[in-house]
Amino acid sequence: MRKRFFNAGISVVGFLLLAFTISAHSQPSSLTIHASRVVLNNIAFSIKVEPSVSFLQRFVGDTLSYALKDASTGTVLQKGQWIVPSHSPYTLEIRNLRLKSTGKHHLVFVAGSESAATSLRTIPAVLSILPPLLAILMALITRQVIIALFVGIWVGVSFLFDYNFFAGFLHTLDEFLVQSLADPDRISILLFTLVLGGMVGVITRSGGTQGIVEKLSRYANDARWGQLATWLMGVIIFFDDYANTLIVGNTMRPLTDRLQISREKLSYLVDSTAAPVANIAIISTWIGYEISLIAQSFQSIGVDANPYITFLRTIPYNYYPIYTLMLGFLVGLLRRDFGPMWRAEHRAARTGNVLREGAVPLMDLSAVDVVADEKIPRRWYNAFIPVAVVILVVSVGLIF
Repeated sequence: MRKRFFNAGISVVGFLLLAFTISAHSQPSSLTIHASRVVLNNIAFSIKVEPSVSFLQRFVGDTLSYALKDASTGTVLQKGQWIVPSHSPYTLEIRNLRLKSTGKHHLVFVAGSESAATSLRTIPAVLSILPPLLAILMALITRQVIIALFVGIWVGVSFLFDYNFFAGFLHTLDEFLVQSLADPDRISILLFTLVLGGMVGVITRSGGTQGIVEKLSRYANDARWGQLATWLMGVIIFFDDYANTLIVGNTMRPLTDRLQISREKLSYLVDSTAAPVANIAIISTWIGYEISLIAQSFQSIGVDANPYITFLRTIPYNYYPIYTLMLGFLVGLLRRDFGPMWRAEHRAARTGNVLREGAVPLMDLSAVDVVADEKIPRRWYNAFIPVAVVILVVSVGLIF
């Protein structure tokens, strides 16, 4: 019995000594390095060194010599002078770092008598273009955009975890999809898109969009005015490019077919207004995302400015959407086509075939999705009033 108690006592003492030793060696470091898990070889990247409060108190106002070294190769990546500030929190950012060789690297940061270490992996820079290329290729082959985007993300995440596609799949679901939704900015964009999409659905089902089309159709009695009416509809439906393509393409198709405007020309006019007008409109599903990017950039470089006002000031320099909208208007007004578009328009005007012989449309959208019920009257103000209210409320809210 005594032997058992003695052995138990020895075990407890040993456990306590071990715990004390571990706690003594696991004191939090006074410096912490924040770096990416993976970087591209020979591509500049940056790291951030976060000093603790005790470090700041000890070295406040001192000028410390610091060095960042790649312990794997013995190469000094960067060195310099660090004037330790007095305020907390604070991070020292070291930029323009490059690692030429691929593989795992162990970085050590030394400042005065303190040091910190981190590990990261370098992969070939060419791998960075494979996920988007794969996503585009799959979207073209399968015509399933969501699946194609998911596969692109999955492949990219797998690169982060030693090319382990099983681990990449799990982290894609857990870390890069679920946790990304916890970001307030992303939730704001998602809610903005959902609410705006709901408004588009209400406008469409209430007959507002078709009411505008029928209003324009009264003045579109030839191919020139039919093209201009299509262009104008593309400009009016400015709040989302996908909604623009879906609504304008399907609602104006009967009119352009009747006026012997080729489907190629209809596609061009719809495409040349959808994304360009959504890109420079004062409010759209694009703008919410663009403003969030501007806000993130301002925050990273320490600029105190209103992202929305900055966006408005950049519109005159957004040349592609402006010139694309102008070209679409001039092509419709002057009817000066060239190349394959001229041949398509000549075919439609001469034979009345708006589709090329043997052509099969990519998809046949159901009219139920884009056209109101036949019993619902087509009133143009059912579309005008909701859009006007959105613009007014958002504008007032931003000013407030």
